[in-house]
Amino acid sequence: MKNFSFGYVFSDWVFMWNTYCMNKSQRIYFESGNTTIDSHVKIQLEQEVDTIEFLSMSINTKDVYRDFNADYGVLVGRVTANGGIGIPNAKISIFIPLSDEDAEDSEIVSYYPYRTPRDKNLDGKRYNLLPRVSKIDPETGVISPKQPFGSFPIKEEVIINDPHYNVYRKYYKYTALTNNSGDYMIFGAPIGTQTVHLSVDITDIGEYSMTPAAMVTNLGYSPNLFTDNNSKIKPSNDLNDLPHIETQEISVDIIPFWGDTENFDIGITRQDFRIRSVLQNTFVIFGAAYTDGEGSMWGGVNYNTGMEVYELYRTTEDKDLNVSLASKRIGNITESIYYYPSSVSDEEIALPTTDPRNKMVKLSPTEYSAYKRDGDFVFIISCNRKKVITSQSGEKTPVADDYPGGVFTEFKGFITLQYTTDNVPMNWVNWLDTSGNNRGKTIPVRPTFKFPQHATKGHSFRNEVDPSATNDTHEWRRQHSTFKAGNLYSIAYFHGTVYNGNQGDTYDPGITDGFLTEDKVNDLTHGESYETVGIIQTNDYPYTGSTQYQMPNNAAMGLKEIFAANWMNFSVHFPQIGNLVSHRGNVREMRSNSNFSQNFKNSDYYYLDNTQQIAAGDFNTKWFGRSDLHWTDFIEVPETDIRKIINEIGTKKGFKLSELIVPLDGDYKNGQDDCPINGGKLNGNPAENVDPDTYFFRGFSSSDCLQYLIELGIINE
Repeated sequence: MKNFSFGYVFSDWVFMWNTYCMNKSQRIYFESGNTTIDSHVKIQLEQEVDTIEFLSMSINTKDVYRDFNADYGVLVGRVTANGGIGIPNAKISIFIPLSDEDAEDSEIVSYYPYRTPRDKNLDGKRYNLLPRVSKIDPETGVISPKQPFGSFPIKEEVIINDPHYNVYRKYYKYTALTNNSGDYMIFGAPIGTQTVHLSVDITDIGEYSMTPAAMVTNLGYSPNLFTDNNSKIKPSNDLNDLPHIETQEISVDIIPFWGDTENFDIGITRQDFRIRSVLQNTFVIFGAAYTDGEGSMWGGVNYNTGMEVYELYRTTEDKDLNVSLASKRIGNITESIYYYPSSVSDEEIALPTTDPRNKMVKLSPTEYSAYKRDGDFVFIISCNRKKVITSQSGEKTPVADDYPGGVFTEFKGFITLQYTTDNVPMNWVNWLDTSGNNRGKTIPVRPTFKFPQHATKGHSFRNEVDPSATNDTHEWRRQHSTFKAGNLYSIAYFHGTVYNGNQGDTYDPGITDGFLTEDKVNDLTHGESYETVGIIQTNDYPYTGSTQYQMPNNAAMGLKEIFAANWMNFSVHFPQIGNLVSHRGNVREMRSNSNFSQNFKNSDYYYLDNTQQIAAGDFNTKWFGRSDLHWTDFIEVPETDIRKIINEIGTKKGFKLSELIVPLDGDYKNGQDDCPINGGKLNGNPAENVDPDTYFFRGFSSSDCLQYLIELGIINE
C-alpha cells in the first residue's frame, strides 16, 4: 500500500485536483493495463470534495461519508483487448465458494454447486456469469447474446423463484458489468484476498462484437468450431470448447475503503483484466438483387416494318409478363470491393486531384466473408482505418496505424455488383426486322452497377479518349462511402426510366445532354409500361394477388400498378437490355437504348471490352450502367429498424414507409432526396410535387435479405 498527498507522484499513481464551477472533484490516476498484480491507492480526502473520479467512473462523496466507518473495499478496473481497447459488457464478480451448510441443501446445490470456479453444474458448465437465455433490450430492441451458452439466471427467474433469489443474493452479491469504456466497480467488496472472476463473450461486447464468420475469415479460427457455413458457433456445454467465450480468475488483495477518522484516508483497489482474443472491427453490407426473365429484354423484337429507334426501347414478346415483377429471376451476385488503405489520409482522399486508380486497393475474396443465396447477399468486412485505443478517462483516442495495440474503426471504399451469365444465363437472340431477311440482331446484356454513383444529366462517366469526359469519369471513380464499425448497411437503387417514341429508321435522333434528343427520362406520362425502359409492373400479371411477389407501387398506367422513376431501398434490379449487333446503320449506329453510353453514334466503347480503368489496377467499363440515370447509394440500417419491420409486417416483401405504424430510425432514400432528371415525383410526373413516401423491397420470390440476416445469425429473431 502506498500513501501520498496532493501533488505528489509516487510509483504508478498520480493524484490531482480538478475544480469546476460549483463542484469539486478529485481524480485518481492508476497505471492502466496491469493484470499481473493488483494496484492499491490510498489518498487523503478533504471534506469539500463532491466526487471522486477514476477511469470513466465516479463516486459521490455523500455515500463515502455516510458509510465512512464501514469495513469494506472498493474494487475497480478495466477489461481490455488489443493492447488498449476497453471491452463493454464483460462480467466481473468476486467468487464466493459454496458454504458447508448450503452444500447439504440439494436444491441450493442444483443452482450453485461451486466450491471453486472450476467446478461444474449439472449441465457440465463451469462457474460463469454469462446469460442462460437471450433477452431483448426494451430500449433498443436488440437481442443478446445471439447464442446463449452460459448458466447465469435472468432477472425474471430470480424474482419469481425464491431459491434462485436466495442463491443470487448470497453468492452473486458482488457482481458488475463493464461500461462502454470497459470499466467496472464493485462498491462494498469484502476485504482481504479474494478470487475475482471474468466472463466475456466476444460476440456480445457491443461495438466490438465479432461475428462467427469474421472469427474464421479474419482471426483464423478453425471452421470445425462453427456450423451453418461459419455463421453459427457449434454448441458445447464445456465453455473451454467455445471459441468466443473466455473466463479468467485472478487473486486480488482488496484493501479497506476507509482509513482513520481524523485524516480521512480512503483506499481503492484496482484490478484489470486483459482478454486473450484479438479483435477486429467489422461492418456488414447486405441486400437483394434480381433481373429480368428468360427471353425478356428491352429492345429486340419487331413491332413494325423495318428497324426503328423506338423498338430498342420496347420489351420483347409477352410484353405484359416481361414487364411484370412475376417474370423476374434471381441468382448469386458477383461483387468487387475497392478501398482506400490507411496510408492514404482523409485529407488526401478529399483532394480533388486524388486519383483512385493509383490510390485504391481491391479486397481479395479471402479478406472478407461473403454469403449469397437466391439473390440475397451479405458481406462482412473488416475496418482498416482510424485506429483508436481507450484513454484513461474512457474516451476513444486516435493512435498511429503502426501502434501495436488498438482497433480500426472505419472503412472507405466502393463496390461493384453484377449478374454474370454463369449465374443467370442469357442464351437467346431477337431481331428488329423480321420482314424477310432477319435484319437487326439483338442479344441481351445486363449493366454492372457501382455503389455509390450519381451524376447530373449529361455528366455520366465517359470514354476518357474524349478530353471533355475526363473530369466526369474522374469524379465517378472518386465517389465512395465511409463505413463505421459495427454498423449494418444496405443498398438503395434509383429505378431510372427512358421512353423514346421515334419511329424513324434513317432519322438522326440527335444527342442533348448525353441522351437522345427525344428521350423522355424518368417521365411516366408517355407511352405504355412495355415501352418505357426500366418500369416494373407490380400487380403481378398474371398472378394477381400473389403474396410471393409483393412490391410497392408509386404510379399507375391504366389498371397496371408500376414502380419506376424513384428510389428503392434494400434491393437492386438489373434490367436486360438489347444490344444491336448487326445492321446498326439502319438506326444511325445505335447499339442499344439509353442505359449505357452517351456516345450513341459510331461508338462501340461501352459495348466492347476496353482499357478504361476502374480502380486498383482493374479496367474494363464494358456494360457499366451510366451514372446519370442509374443512381446508387448505401444506407445505414439500424438493427432496431430490421426488428421493427419484421415484427410489424412479417414476411411481406415490399412496403412503403407510410404503411408502418412504428417510426424507423434510419435515413432511407426517398423522393425528398436528390434524384436524377425529373425523378422522385408523384406518379412519375415531372410536373407533380416530390413524392413524400419511401419504398422498400426485400427481394424477389424466395429472396429475403432481412430474413437472411437472421438465418446467418447476424441479428436474432
